[in-house]
Amino acid sequence: MPLFGGATVTGINFDNAASTPPLTRVRDVVNRFSDLYSSVHRGTGYKSRLSTEAYEQSRDLVAKFLGVDEKDQVVIFVKGTTDALNRIAAEEARLDGRQVLVTEMEHHADLLPWRHRSGHVMVGLSDEGHIDLDAIEQALKEAGGKISLVALCGASNVTGFVSPIHEVAELAHRYGARISVDAAQLAPHHRIEVRPADDPGHLDFVSLSGHKMYAPYGAGVLVAPRDFFAGAPEVMGGGAISIVTWDDTVWADLPDREEAGSPNVIGAVALGVAIETLRELGFDEMLDYELALGRRMLEGLSRIERVSVLGGVEPCTAAGRLALAGFVVDGMHHGMVASALSHEWGIAVRHGCFCANPYVFHLLHMSRDDVDAVEGEVNAGRRKALPGAVRASLAPYNTEAEVDRFLEAVAHIARGRIKASYEQAADGTFAPSGGWPRIPSPLHAVVKR
Repeated sequence: MPLFGGATVTGINFDNAASTPPLTRVRDVVNRFSDLYSSVHRGTGYKSRLSTEAYEQSRDLVAKFLGVDEKDQVVIFVKGTTDALNRIAAEEARLDGRQVLVTEMEHHADLLPWRHRSGHVMVGLSDEGHIDLDAIEQALKEAGGKISLVALCGASNVTGFVSPIHEVAELAHRYGARISVDAAQLAPHHRIEVRPADDPGHLDFVSLSGHKMYAPYGAGVLVAPRDFFAGAPEVMGGGAISIVTWDDTVWADLPDREEAGSPNVIGAVALGVAIETLRELGFDEMLDYELALGRRMLEGLSRIERVSVLGGVEPCTAAGRLALAGFVVDGMHHGMVASALSHEWGIAVRHGCFCANPYVFHLLHMSRDDVDAVEGEVNAGRRKALPGAVRASLAPYNTEAEVDRFLEAVAHIARGRIKASYEQAADGTFAPSGGWPRIPSPLHAVVKR
């Protein structure tokens, strides 16, 4: 990676919560499969039959990975978690007068579809930012049966806190609601068990994205109860029907009815290979390694003056926290910290509110008046005022040496030892005076290489 001053350094990717690179095995399978790819399901040619087999085998791998009982639930390939949650919300919106319960922790993908379709009830969190089971139960009680769904993230992309999804599922079912788990952050690190439908803690809906599971080829998964999709699908087109006449439409059985158009076969195959590879490597072993790195990172951040970790520095544990830290440096804009980490140290992180504005506002202890003032600035086109934090998120391929280099970099930045002069653009981002080093035609460079 190019650095300020002209040097280069081996880059460090601590932005895994946003997206992950492909596993080598996934990349190699995709490259080989590309020579055999063809349209699936109705083609009689060899490539079409082979592609169909690979596509459906990937569906089976997802079902086994999550412990899905396919008599009661269906595995649907979608574009990603956001697509999956919007599909649930579109169907849920048909239940007139029913509401969706969400928490302040949710990613915008698990908030906005309910807010702007079904209507939602939002419950608060503990001061540190943990799920409040008592608040969820109280909201369910007070709703008197009007809440039909509880939408919950499996793990936060801001603090790494792991949600008690099965305990929440039991509460939801006790009060006549279903549960939807946004597993985008949880699935790459934890085995998730859907559990049988007669288990009080079973999960009704699970959504996840391949690009966060080392298969960034545009596919995701929605697991849903078979009886949920009662009417016409949200997305209509070829493959979703049994027959169309001049006057009538007969919809196909699941999952075809919810997979209209030409599916992303290569993306589904990539996700299946990633799941198979992660299972072979061993989730428990990978998680133990990640958590050890996470504890090293949190302990190191806690020792740096002027650095505060969102949600506190309680250690990373399998049931409690992923190897992820959102943090702020007192007196410094989060954008400048992130820019300095990249430009002067070659360390990729993320900054901002991580598509979870209400949660970040909560963790930063902002009042409603504070938020209203920021909203006014943003509406006026002045995004420089947007609050936020810096996030470092780890994966099994990261190392202790990388964590130590990151901590050294944060310590230097927190002490004001910054080499470049940074300017903030109108959109709130920071860049060194004179701009970033020019990247000559990236696509051409990759193809040429």
